[in-house]
Amino acid sequence: MRQVLYKHVPAALIDRPKTGFSIPLDDWLRGPLKSWASDLLSPDRLRRQGLFNAKRVGHQFGDHMSGRRNRGYWLWNVLMAQAWHDEWCAG
Repeated sequence: MRQVLYKHVPAALIDRPKTGFSIPLDDWLRGPLKSWASDLLSPDRLRRQGLFNAKRVGHQFGDHMSGRRNRGYWLWNVLMAQAWHDEWCAG
C-alpha cells in the first residue's frame, strides 16, 4: 500500500515522524469554557484558596481573553490545579 502511495504523494509527506494534533484550547477558553474558567479564576476564589497569585493570574487571564496574548496553555495548568483542588481539597 505504501508503494502505491509513493506514486501519488511526495515521499517527504510519507516518510516523516508521527505528529499529534492540538485542540483549539485558546478559542474554547474565550468561548464555550469562558464562564467555567472565569469562575475558577475569580480573584476572590484564588485569594481564598491561596494556591496562586491572584493578581498575576488575573493579568494573564485578561491578556488571553482580550486576545493581546495567547496564554491558553498556561491558564489550562492553573485551571486544572483549581479543578483538582475543588475535587480533592474542598470540603
